[in-house]
Amino acid sequence: MSRARAPVIALLLASAWACERQPAVPQAEPEPSAPTCPAGPVAAAFAPGIDAALERASQWSSPIDETVLLDHAALTQLRARRADADDPWRAGWDGAHALLDAGARLSSYEAEIAKGELIETEPGALAAARALLEAAEPVDHARLVVRETQLWCAPLRGTLLSGSRDPAFDRNLCTSLHGGELVRVLARTDGGRWLLVDAGHTLGWLPPTDLSTRLREEDRLAWRGAPSLWIRRDGVRTEGGVELRMGVALPLLADEPTRARVQVAGPQGPVEDSVAKDDGIAIGALPLTRGAVVAAAFRQLGAPYGWGGRNGARDCSQWLRDLLLPFGVALPRHSSQQAQAGVTTVDVRGLSDADKLAAIERAAGTGLVLEYMPGHIMLDVGGRDGRRYAISAIAEFVTPCEGGGETLWRLDRVAVTDLETGRGSARGAFVERITTLAVLGPA
Repeated sequence: MSRARAPVIALLLASAWACERQPAVPQAEPEPSAPTCPAGPVAAAFAPGIDAALERASQWSSPIDETVLLDHAALTQLRARRADADDPWRAGWDGAHALLDAGARLSSYEAEIAKGELIETEPGALAAARALLEAAEPVDHARLVVRETQLWCAPLRGTLLSGSRDPAFDRNLCTSLHGGELVRVLARTDGGRWLLVDAGHTLGWLPPTDLSTRLREEDRLAWRGAPSLWIRRDGVRTEGGVELRMGVALPLLADEPTRARVQVAGPQGPVEDSVAKDDGIAIGALPLTRGAVVAAAFRQLGAPYGWGGRNGARDCSQWLRDLLLPFGVALPRHSSQQAQAGVTTVDVRGLSDADKLAAIERAAGTGLVLEYMPGHIMLDVGGRDGRRYAISAIAEFVTPCEGGGETLWRLDRVAVTDLETGRGSARGAFVERITTLAVLGPA
């Protein structure tokens, strides 16, 4: 099988699925005199050491804020490394290969269920999904995503939970797709009620409800080949009332003084519409500067967290991908792959905390730094008073209790965190867990 991006099953077996939730930490029995330690989850307004003042973008200026980190030539070279993976029509695979990959994913789920590591909330749901997969037939055509929709890892609506049984972390959720995304349909089953689609960044299943009809080949080519208008924040609406999400690119038809004429995705295919020209859009890719990216990230503060695109929210890697797309940087969908997607990759495994912080400081002096720890990825925002901080879409953190045990706290939003978060817990501090830095800047 010729495939530029790694098969989905390899990502799952590597336990690096986007923002993978860490396993719950068993609670030690407290001594009779010990203070109560709530196991959680307990809602938290801020991460430890963070307050409203630290969640202001103006607090995080840097000498390189106005420097263009990657020029057109460097961005073109960076995109070339992912060109096949981002374009399903160049990836060298077809419906038969896609079904093999989907089958391997189901097999991994079945193995986890057999070992008791995964739980079906609806017994027999995975067996039903296996039957649908075996009855699937390859097809090959393009459609547009008309509105925000969930992409499922297996063709089932039942929930697959880890041992914690937390419904917020359904392993069957692959990602959400935004209105305006172009997908390649590679297989169908159950009379067309489930379609296997390749969105470039993710392969998965969805019903056709939120997709357009089949596109003509000339419409597909025009959608991918036209100059683009990028959506920089959620909540942008066209004059026709279409809601658009951050990270979406639309074909640009005309750049007028107060508005841009574009094509949007309609049930029957591309439809002409207009968008008012304001700070919610960009015509062409924005210059990649640290200051602009950090400002865009802070405009997202408070946006809800959603594992695998749950309810249209974003997890850490989807948020980071959508944030950087308008700047001409197309990251992979999964955090472990994002860790390797910089111009420069810095391996900090085995370093002391002090040496890791020094490596982050050096990298931040020349570029934009993504900090990866298994299961989570963050955008570095800078240091203050000897501490280092990052921003990310984050679900939770753990703190130790004085009398023993630990408390699980839920942020469930885009938030700023201190890299000391988790110090003394079984999971460890964020800085202890960081293994890789992906740097977007001059090599």
